[in-house]
Amino acid sequence: MRSNPEPDQILDYIASESLLAARDWPWVLAPLTHASGRAFILQHVLRNRFFSSVMRPAWLSRCPDLAIVRKTISQMNEELVLDNAIDAAHTKILFEMGRNVGLTDDQMNNAQPEVETAASFAIQENLARQQHWAIGWLGSSIDEFVLTQLPGHNIHPQNWRDAFGLSEAEVFFFDYHLKADLEHAGATTWAPMQPHIDGSVRDEIVRTLPLILESHRLFYVGVERHAARLKE
Repeated sequence: MRSNPEPDQILDYIASESLLAARDWPWVLAPLTHASGRAFILQHVLRNRFFSSVMRPAWLSRCPDLAIVRKTISQMNEELVLDNAIDAAHTKILFEMGRNVGLTDDQMNNAQPEVETAASFAIQENLARQQHWAIGWLGSSIDEFVLTQLPGHNIHPQNWRDAFGLSEAEVFFFDYHLKADLEHAGATTWAPMQPHIDGSVRDEIVRTLPLILESHRLFYVGVERHAARLKE
């Protein structure tokens, strides 16, 4: 980590440090295989549920900015209930994507977290409940920023078309999710956070950012562990 940025530079600092760290996360830039793709879907089903039913409510309950609260609740609704733009929840199209790569509803409904995935969730929930609410927001959105901004990230639809021989329509989940995540994270999206960041909050973010990034690395370690088991 570089030396402390000024409070008005903190969002650019978070973005650059996150992209730098993500290059060393497992799975993200590795060749996509049938096992690693299916493992990602199964662990992401759990993360999708965790972010909207556990983590976001934890930090939202302490956020004083009602505009941020309203927008985040709207995003949670899109994830779990209904996105009016596609007349479906993101969870629904995630399950459709899972079926397209050979998973069953039973597998997705009964997915269990790998040890590292569970550790990732435990770290993130603790931060969301115990630290400044802005840290919770970052924890639940940094990966969304990374996947839209890091070239070659395995979330990109072309990787799935190539690995599984899918059509453009069959990778709709990833195509649409990339567009949605542009609205969920990044310096522009995080801008409403800026007025709430003074020197002490800046220090808390800088001190905590390595742990946030490590929690995301652990999630992808869990994906790779799951992929190894699927190949057995």
